[in-house]
Amino acid sequence: MKLINSICTNLFFPDSRKDIHSFHDMAQFLSDKGIETIEFYHDGQQRGKVGKVLADTGLKGVYIAVIPSKEKKLYLCDEDEQARREAVNLFKYCIDEAQDNGIGEVMLNSGRLGNSIDQGLLNLTQSVEELFNHIDRKNYKIKLLLEPCDSKIDAFHLIGPYSRTLEFVKNLREKGLPLELTMDTAHTVEEGEDFLEALTAVKEYCNQIHFANCYLKNPADELYGDKHLGFEYPDTEWTVPALEELFTELEKLYANDEPLRIGLEVLCRTDDPYDYFEDTWSSLPFLHKEE
Repeated sequence: MKLINSICTNLFFPDSRKDIHSFHDMAQFLSDKGIETIEFYHDGQQRGKVGKVLADTGLKGVYIAVIPSKEKKLYLCDEDEQARREAVNLFKYCIDEAQDNGIGEVMLNSGRLGNSIDQGLLNLTQSVEELFNHIDRKNYKIKLLLEPCDSKIDAFHLIGPYSRTLEFVKNLREKGLPLELTMDTAHTVEEGEDFLEALTAVKEYCNQIHFANCYLKNPADELYGDKHLGFEYPDTEWTVPALEELFTELEKLYANDEPLRIGLEVLCRTDDPYDYFEDTWSSLPFLHKEE
């Protein structure tokens, strides 16, 4: 496996979303750690400067258009045509921002499941086609990544189960639309599915994976669901030993220097995000590359 390390920075370093100085400090810190990619959304007043920060720190970026989509409740699969168009326009705007800042990848998701799975899939297909048409018309060099979310617990998204995800991506590929996937360890188990099984099924179309944790044992617990818990939480689905075991299997699945980008998606719940990142990173030595 050729490992590429990535960090979802809005969760680890919340201040970096709005403040360009915090964004720069975070980017330099992670670059110094050997991180190669950061996944983020930035909507501060100096958002036009994030591209320079990435260039100065040697980082690549993935622009998480999912964040404003969730916050504004604008879904690409929406069965209401006006709402769907608003969602498409939002994602087009994020694609334009990514291009302006030299960011080569934009992440999207389906949005919430409506009254009809079939109609939702038709609308989602139309939306994704429009986004690829936008990229082609503007002559952008941008990849679109689709992250399946859970359909049962928190997000209630249309694209969640891996069988539906696989069929959807195959159909788009037949149309010549090169949509890629980001598979998330937490979302998969929230679906009641085995992550390695799901990843193996969709591997041909998978761009990267997320190491993310969740607690599912007690629905009455405040931590239940897709809360982006740290890997140090006991009785959760993805503790450090579980991730290490998974990583061993990933090395077999991605053999012969086949690239795999792994992004850490954890919400900092402490006062100092840098200390928390240090603790998290040091607990995952199997992700550290040899100098």
